[in-house]
Amino acid sequence: MTAMLQKPAVPVQLPPCLSDPDRWATAGDDAEPKALCRSCPRRRRCAGEAISIPGISGVVAGVHIPEGGRPRAFALRQLRAVAALAGQAGEPQSER
Repeated sequence: MTAMLQKPAVPVQLPPCLSDPDRWATAGDDAEPKALCRSCPRRRRCAGEAISIPGISGVVAGVHIPEGGRPRAFALRQLRAVAALAGQAGEPQSER
């Protein structure tokens, strides 16, 4: 008789932004969500994915992205810089 050994299930810990996504969408310039993003192991990948989403706003990868104007353009440049650290930088998206 053979016994099957099973590995114990490892709990999957979701990034904080997935457990409470509304907080990141409405965080504004709140320091706590930004700090949580900056310590997340997915930060660079998240930035790379976000730069291809037109109209993205809120806190993404530790960067507050406002809805328009010069601050938005600056924030998108920051996001691309974070993504570039992981080799994920895409082509700049035009913002209208």
